[in-house]
Amino acid sequence: MAEEVVSKDQFNEFVKRMEQGFHHADQRHNDLLAAMNQRFEQVDRRFDQMDQQRQEDRQMMMQQFQQVNQQRQEDRQMMMQQFQQVDQRFNQVDQRIAQHETRLVSMENWMRTTFVTLGIVAVGVAAQLFYMLLLFGLKPPTP
Repeated sequence: MAEEVVSKDQFNEFVKRMEQGFHHADQRHNDLLAAMNQRFEQVDRRFDQMDQQRQEDRQMMMQQFQQVNQQRQEDRQMMMQQFQQVDQRFNQVDQRIAQHETRLVSMENWMRTTFVTLGIVAVGVAAQLFYMLLLFGLKPPTP
């Protein structure tokens, strides 16, 4: 296998391209983190909206309880129907919260996978660079 001798300028150009590649990967990583943070903020806002809606539903239900205490038996039957509707609404809210929790876990797993992949790529690039240094006959500095 014939070894190719490269000039210092060529080697410096190679190093510059590698640094640009690392910078691009770092920028992409930062962009992904910003996008994930934005998604987390959207989920937080949605949870706040759901909590506010739940509180409003709860206040409305309490007003209905006061009215039901003053009405006759027919009104009490209507109240039971409203309880069922409220229970359905709470079940829907619980299902949505469970969906959001599942999404958050999925995003967390994806984020971990991304970090591991980036780590493996960085180690691979460093190993390739070290191999190329040795291949070109350049020795690491000795103390």
